[in-house]
Amino acid sequence: MASELERVLENGRIAEMEGNVREALVRYEAAVKLSDTQALPRLQWGTLGHRIRDYDRARGVLEEASRIDPNNAEVAFRLGMTCDALGLREAARAAYTRTMMLAPSSWQTWFLIGRDHRQLGHAEIARLAYRRGLSQAPDEPELLAELGSLLWEMGKRDDGYPLLEQAAKACAVDPGLSLQLGLADMERGDLVAAQRNLTVAKHLDPSDRRIDLALQDLAMRLRRGGKRKHAA
Repeated sequence: MASELERVLENGRIAEMEGNVREALVRYEAAVKLSDTQALPRLQWGTLGHRIRDYDRARGVLEEASRIDPNNAEVAFRLGMTCDALGLREAARAAYTRTMMLAPSSWQTWFLIGRDHRQLGHAEIARLAYRRGLSQAPDEPELLAELGSLLWEMGKRDDGYPLLEQAAKACAVDPGLSLQLGLADMERGDLVAAQRNLTVAKHLDPSDRRIDLALQDLAMRLRRGGKRKHAA
């Protein structure tokens, strides 16, 4: 059973890396059914659920994982992120506190420290915290996106853009990361790349109004560019 569970989880990870949300969900759900006593399948499913914005289901699965393994810092962190997205501030705060107690020097803790300082306007301290986190988890999309967007806001766009690009590539199922990259592309004037990334975001989450507004903005920029070429 253990080898079967590992195979199903690995297939789920591969599907997720390829951006195949439906297949990844099927695999992770199957992995959960294969094991009543392991947190990992529920962590994988809950993390994906959060990334595709199925927050209610993600919360339920992650709460199960937390009951199975209450000392798992990654489970606590992902549960906190999901509660945060649902607006459950007290539950999120409790999960984040548990994360930091369980793993005080982990990348998750550095992420939380960085985010807190960023919200307080301490950009340089936040940057250093995110860097510490990335030294432990260089491919973690949430860290890459946070540091990339922070550097972008600090005016260090040449440093921030590659991180935004890495984040979107590292997590091909998250519409928010594709949207963030597409908006950066527009600001850089690369409308072809913007169209590609915003189209990916729209495919991943057709209901997100922010993506619709970004696509409308892009269409206006493309029309203006076409008129200038025609006039020339």
